[in-house]
Amino acid sequence: MKGARVATVLVLVAGAIGCGKKGPPLPPIVHIPEAVDQLTTRRVGNDVLLTLTVPAENVDKTQPADIGKIDIYAYTGTTPPPRAQFLNASTLVATIPVEPPPPEEIEAAKKANASTRTRKPSSSGKPQPAGQPSRANEPRSSSGGADAIQGAAVTVRDHLTPDALAAQPLPAVPTTSRPRRPPVSSLAVTVKEGPLRRFYLAVPFSPRGRPGPPSMVAEVPLTAIPDAPLDLEAAVAADAVSLSWEPSGGLIGFLLERALPIESSPIDEPPGSTETTEPPPSDLPPGPTRYNVYREIEPLADAAATPAPDPLAAMAPLNAAPLTVLTFSDPVTALDGRRRCYTVRAIRGIEPTVVEGEPSSPVCVNPSDDFPPAAPVNVDALADGGAIVISWEPNNEADLAGYVILRGEAGDATLTPLSGTVIAEPRYVDRDVRSGVRYVYAVQAIDTHLPTPNVSAESERVEATAP
Repeated sequence: MKGARVATVLVLVAGAIGCGKKGPPLPPIVHIPEAVDQLTTRRVGNDVLLTLTVPAENVDKTQPADIGKIDIYAYTGTTPPPRAQFLNASTLVATIPVEPPPPEEIEAAKKANASTRTRKPSSSGKPQPAGQPSRANEPRSSSGGADAIQGAAVTVRDHLTPDALAAQPLPAVPTTSRPRRPPVSSLAVTVKEGPLRRFYLAVPFSPRGRPGPPSMVAEVPLTAIPDAPLDLEAAVAADAVSLSWEPSGGLIGFLLERALPIESSPIDEPPGSTETTEPPPSDLPPGPTRYNVYREIEPLADAAATPAPDPLAAMAPLNAAPLTVLTFSDPVTALDGRRRCYTVRAIRGIEPTVVEGEPSSPVCVNPSDDFPPAAPVNVDALADGGAIVISWEPNNEADLAGYVILRGEAGDATLTPLSGTVIAEPRYVDRDVRSGVRYVYAVQAIDTHLPTPNVSAESERVEATAP
């Protein structure tokens, strides 16, 4: 009997071990997008251009990112609010909707995520990356009109209204302990003295509204902006549009920026004094004044078949770096007659306190190909075996169609074309000659402009006697 009792106990224990106890269900895995790692700002007049890259993965490094939108918040003051209080003190200024990846990319990312979880750690102890979805490696700029894609660079605009240029109150810091003094009003935190700045924070959200980590705070100064340049002029040449303008602030601004220090009178100060007079204060960031050139081009005639232009594309300057001179040349490869309008803005300050002023009055031109090619040079005529060979240096115009040969007899004031066709090569053999007659030749270059080609002036005339 004793042995039977022991066997029964063993069976019960074995059954308990085999069945186990069913625990509570595990919560589903929740993905939230990672933070926007870069948020850059650029003040242009009374607009601030905010550029960021849409996250392409989640906080746990899985891909694609579970992201539906990015909200951008702004606060105006002398110092930024604490990060925990930023959203309470700030205003939502932009929302960027994010397009979900195609189903095939989502499936490929899921497989890559599973491979990452089972992959051995690298030498640094971190899992090896699974790779980005294909479109995440194709950053593109967007004005926010269409949904952005993951990994894309996006630019949105914050217009600085009068309210945006005024300091905002900071919210009171919440406390969990019982106050010893009367509680502070929710708007009782005083804004510190100092130059006003506008601070920005970007927060990604999942499609279900779960927020991801906020970005780092970016800022722009709200100092005065330089005056618009004056008297912008444009001149159209065969291959470029040349611009020139007067400096920001006009002649007075030009002189003040380059003025020498004011020398004190020896009557007013004792000899040997080294004190100098300080220049008058200015609300502008420190100089020198530099310039950016902008251009808007009329769309092509078949623009209905092409994508709509990005409305913020005109906010990208033509010049690679700010200009310190008052001139600019815009190369024009195709003088297609489309209207081009130019403006210039003045810039002051150095990073990160650069501000850009309002645009100058625009100047518009319609560059069309009304420029003939250069006249051919080094023309030569040589009698050879019952014919006369004419040769010359080839022209280098990109739109060159060919050449026209003109001929007359010695003493003729006017020469006439030898044939009704354009000659492509810089050489022609005239076989329709009479022996002993002295002929006069000239060459003209012709371009491809339609409907009427442009024709160069005559080259220097040359003569040869037919053998």
